[in-house]
Amino acid sequence: MVKSKKKTHYLNNKDFEKTIKNYLEDPKKYEDELVTKLDLLITNILHTFKFKIDQDDAKQECFMLAFRVLKNFNPKSGSAFNYFTTVFVNNLKLMYTKNKKYSEKIQKYQNLRTPDEYQT
Repeated sequence: MVKSKKKTHYLNNKDFEKTIKNYLEDPKKYEDELVTKLDLLITNILHTFKFKIDQDDAKQECFMLAFRVLKNFNPKSGSAFNYFTTVFVNNLKLMYTKNKKYSEKIQKYQNLRTPDEYQT
C-alpha cells in the first residue's frame, strides 16, 4: 500500500469557501484558519507569477486587501479561489506598475544630475 503525500501547496476550494463562511459568522474562531488558507493562496500566486516586487510588502498588501473584500465574495457568482486569485493578481500588477514607474522617475532624475554638480 502506497501512502499518498498531502499536497501542502494545494488549496481546496470547497474548504476555502467553508472557511470564509465560518469566518464571516465567527471571525475570532476562524481567523487563523482563514489566514493560513489566504497565505497559501498568496504565496502560490507570488511564486507562479514572479512579480518583481518586494515579496513581504506584496503579501501584506494582499492580506489587507483580502480582509477588505471578503464581505464582497458571493459563492453563487464563482469560486473563492477564482475570486481571490483575480483580486490578488490585479493588485500585484498594480503594485508592480507603481514600483516600475517610481523606479523610472528615480533613474531619470539621477540621469539628469551631472558630475559637475558635485564639484565646487
